[in-house]
Amino acid sequence: MKKIIAIVLIFCIVASTSSICLAVGQWQDLGGGYKFRVDGPHTGTDTGKYHVHVNKGNNEIGSEGVDGSKSHGDNMNNVPNSVKKKIKEHPEYKRAQKKQEELEKAKKEIKEKNLKIDWWHIGDVILAIAIVVAATATFFFPGDDVGAWINLLRAIGAG
Repeated sequence: MKKIIAIVLIFCIVASTSSICLAVGQWQDLGGGYKFRVDGPHTGTDTGKYHVHVNKGNNEIGSEGVDGSKSHGDNMNNVPNSVKKKIKEHPEYKRAQKKQEELEKAKKEIKEKNLKIDWWHIGDVILAIAIVVAATATFFFPGDDVGAWINLLRAIGAG
């Protein structure tokens, strides 16, 4: 039964992931020398969430999770309010918020279903990998894979 639930969950996440491809890591010009970039979850000082980096010219002036949390130990306090508003209204930012909501929902469902992995059973390992790939859109956004895998594995009690 757990495997059926997990497979359905994977299908739902993959279906939603394939229709929402973020331009993760691509700078978005806001004018006036300001630009921002949406990044997916990864390890480091952030909490494994989608987040934005804001630059004025070539200097980073802020970084924040799309849920308003700190990212890389930073926030957007040094970013002018007019620039913050442009960022939060930008389609890439809104897509990242939706992806973060889907990721949180997937983590919650996995936890609620108490899906534990038997690391000695290859089917469970493949299933765990599929869940991570689906929930973190790893196929679309390589580079931060290891951190995304670790975060989701922690969420399901496997790490």
